[in-house]
Amino acid sequence: MKRILLDVMLFALLIFLMAFKMFPRRYHEAMGVVVILPILFHLVWNRSWFSSFRREEWSSFRKLSAAVDVLLIVSTIVALVSGVAIAHRIFKGVFGIVWQKSIFVHQLHITSSYWMLIFSGLHLGLHWNGLWSRFVRWRAWDVSSRAYRLGARLAVVGVAVLGVVGSFLHQVGDRLLMEHVFFRTNTPARGLPPAVFLLLFVGIFGMYAIAGYWMGKRSLQKNG
Repeated sequence: MKRILLDVMLFALLIFLMAFKMFPRRYHEAMGVVVILPILFHLVWNRSWFSSFRREEWSSFRKLSAAVDVLLIVSTIVALVSGVAIAHRIFKGVFGIVWQKSIFVHQLHITSSYWMLIFSGLHLGLHWNGLWSRFVRWRAWDVSSRAYRLGARLAVVGVAVLGVVGSFLHQVGDRLLMEHVFFRTNTPARGLPPAVFLLLFVGIFGMYAIAGYWMGKRSLQKNG
């Protein structure tokens, strides 16, 4: 249960960090500091992952999972370090005024944050079976029931559609390729109600979680 709560906390912080336009900059910087603690807890609780690199057998699933995890760690580090570099409140001046005002560093921070969102979704999808089975046991749900199966399918379709719409309205492609313009980072989604603005990020995250789930399933089938 503790791990589920930790994952929920990480997810919530990630979504609110992505929606930085909704909050004063000082709150965004504060959340960027706060998120470090649950990240460290997550790494400590899953420290066996680091020792697994010494194993001789590398299945398709392990290769895929390791690649996503490494890219998630890299994008997270880049987002955190670049965030400190451009900070105007908590870490102001740590890297100097040149870094703080650098257009490239600002662009890098936004881009790495979107990559982090995508790799976080893929990461969740690859590990979905274990997490969801624990949650289902906790809630004592009947996964064999018709209502459960119908609800699950509708949820997948709904999240996928929301993710596609969110990707267009948040112009995710431009952000991943660093094609957004500094000081003109507003997207079509910016004019939407705050709840919808946040929900679109949830959809993007969920869409990649679905993709990660199916990628993991295919890789396990290859291992047969």
